[in-house]
Amino acid sequence: MGVPGAFPPLVASEWVTGSEERLIRIVLHGIVGPIKVKGADYNSAMPAFGRVAGSGYNWTDDKVAAVLTYIRQEWGNQAPPISTERVAEIRAKEGDHKPWTAAELEKLP
Repeated sequence: MGVPGAFPPLVASEWVTGSEERLIRIVLHGIVGPIKVKGADYNSAMPAFGRVAGSGYNWTDDKVAAVLTYIRQEWGNQAPPISTERVAEIRAKEGDHKPWTAAELEKLP
């Protein structure tokens, strides 16, 4: 359900059930700055969980796909699963991208 004003909800979130590419990028590279979720404003940061040197996080493509599929299909969310291959494709395309902003992600198809 999130924490109002601090951490956005995963339940019925357009960021969770919407574009899989955007969601994959958030988990791989992190996100910083303002974001609107379910009409509410948040301004915080989420760390990267991909293979980021020195970050302490080293999630494989399989783990990223499993976690994202879980949150897209749990708590009443009804979004399609995310494949390991799709995660690998986005990881290869973006490389060691800096953390994203919501504005950057919203410009992507």
